[in-house]
Amino acid sequence: MRKVAWSLAHQEFIISDHYYFSKLEKYAKENNILIDEVDDIEKFSDYDTIIFNYPEIPFSEDEASYIEDLIKAGKTVGIFGYYKNEDRIADTCNTLSDRFGIHFNGDIVTDKINNYDNDDLLIVTDNCKNIGIGVNKVMLACTDTLTIKADKVKPLIYGMDTGESKLKKNLILFAEYTDEKSGGKFVAGGTCVFWDNYSIDLYDNKNLSLNLLTR
Repeated sequence: MRKVAWSLAHQEFIISDHYYFSKLEKYAKENNILIDEVDDIEKFSDYDTIIFNYPEIPFSEDEASYIEDLIKAGKTVGIFGYYKNEDRIADTCNTLSDRFGIHFNGDIVTDKINNYDNDDLLIVTDNCKNIGIGVNKVMLACTDTLTIKADKVKPLIYGMDTGESKLKKNLILFAEYTDEKSGGKFVAGGTCVFWDNYSIDLYDNKNLSLNLLTR
């Protein structure tokens, strides 16, 4: 069984919010994934995967070092933001992600051609790389862009050529750092609502969600 710590330590969205995440909880259980809400950072070492979904409290240097040690021990850590730097979410994510060579830009991505329900903020892309089987096309709502600043980081999902970044950035939407020795991973995503109840059954979002929980 894969054990996932869904962090509450930095004032994240709670997965036990039935209205937003009941489907994710259901699909996780069906796939032998145990998700616990964890508010004590020192307990993260008991889990295989640690998720920070819209953290609103910045990470201290000591916390970032501790999380880096978890990755060096082979853990997977995921952090997921939102567009426009609302609530200074990009700045907060960067207090952790910059350590791994991934920078949240506080951007807005629109796509007037490839989108869901004729909404240019609900972008659709099939430019999924380095993820694995079953993730071919996804819908990413209200997403930020990421800038890669280290050789050990690879992009996972790009926007389509029809997409536009308000800040004129490359359309890197999800990216991953991998520790060469342990295989531990740090995954960053420009949106935190790709796996909520509205999005998870669209395209391959369910497969993406399960992949990130078990990566």
